[in-house]
Amino acid sequence: MSRLGLVAMLALGVLLSGFKYIDPPRKWAENEMPIRYHVGEALPPGIDEADLLPLLEEAHQAWADVPCSPLRFGYQGPIDNVNTFNRPDRTQVTFNGNLSSGVLAATLTHGTTTVLSYNGMSFSKVSSYNIIFNSGHIWASPERIDSPQCFGEHSFLGVATHEIGHGVGLGHSCDNGEACPDPILRSATMYWSGDDCDSTQEDVNEDDMAGINAIYGAAVDFELVDAEGEELTAGAAPLTGLVRVPEDYRLDRFDGFLWSFGDGSEPVDITNGDPDLDGYAHTWEQAGQYTVTLTGYGDDESCGGEFDAVHRKVGAVLACDPPAPSMDYANEGDFVVQMINTSPLGGFGCTSEYEWTLDGDTGNTLRTYEPTYRFEEAGTHTVTLRAWGPAGENTAEVEIEATKQSEQGCNASVAGRGVAGLLGLLVLVPLIRRRVG
Repeated sequence: MSRLGLVAMLALGVLLSGFKYIDPPRKWAENEMPIRYHVGEALPPGIDEADLLPLLEEAHQAWADVPCSPLRFGYQGPIDNVNTFNRPDRTQVTFNGNLSSGVLAATLTHGTTTVLSYNGMSFSKVSSYNIIFNSGHIWASPERIDSPQCFGEHSFLGVATHEIGHGVGLGHSCDNGEACPDPILRSATMYWSGDDCDSTQEDVNEDDMAGINAIYGAAVDFELVDAEGEELTAGAAPLTGLVRVPEDYRLDRFDGFLWSFGDGSEPVDITNGDPDLDGYAHTWEQAGQYTVTLTGYGDDESCGGEFDAVHRKVGAVLACDPPAPSMDYANEGDFVVQMINTSPLGGFGCTSEYEWTLDGDTGNTLRTYEPTYRFEEAGTHTVTLRAWGPAGENTAEVEIEATKQSEQGCNASVAGRGVAGLLGLLVLVPLIRRRVG
């Protein structure tokens, strides 16, 4: 498959970057490879002695096999499981954890005062990592996990691979409670949780590899700016921006760079050293939120031959249509009128603020989503709603009739037009009532 074909497939899959560093960021020194680890003598429940070391070796090797990864590991022999957790002087895996019921395993990654710089980041040098498995769970080999007989068991290989990822510097692709729309992040070894009888985390995926390369290997990054060189995040469609690769990432190991702009356009291939890396212009023609992907590629023996390094910025560009404000209202009785905001919200936040004005009194205005007016007596009033965002602003206005009694059906819906100002209210309703017309 051609390189352009590969990147087109990646773009269609919407591979979003989500890897994180552990906090604070830490990494191993490449000149201290291999990382030598010890294993506790007690067996994790459900794992045979013959399977234990081969499964741990496979879990470690998953990270060593990442293209461009310098990580290497070496087994150093058994240790006693008792009172051996939390050792800054020794890397080890033990199985006597008395952890809370929902926790499968835990890792402590010990840093030192030595600072290592890589890919524009500063890391504390790691001295060891300590992994402890929860002895309150039943563990199983991949064959058992994938079999119909699996019931309530957890993948020893998957959890070991995940915890070793913490040991070499990776945080979670997504954390508990964090929005995680991308299936690549949810299927990463470094996703925050794993189900029983689930083999998902046994293999590292694209996001895990991108994290390792950011800490140790061939990493890429890019900037997205406007014509004045300021960071570009949003604007009116059609929206033009410049993408550029910082000098620090144009390493000799890269032959070139491929851009995918998330809008269905053809990927753009730029040779390393081309002036276009200082700023390549692209226009997003239609309104929408777009993910930009940069792939650096090359042929390097230290990376095992041909390799790709991918970096994605999720929702990096927001191209917007102008706002289209509209409103309804309802008499609630006692001269109280509830304004109802029916402006289309859209999917990307292209309308950032709303502003209301009563009877053209711009000296007494308020920004809120839906206000309530209380009038002294019956009468007709003009209410103006102004909405604005990255693509500009628009206004809508409606004539309302304040009445003593609640009158159903006494409402209006008006599309935006022109430009206006802010508003004054006597009663404010919190922004919890949203209706789309």
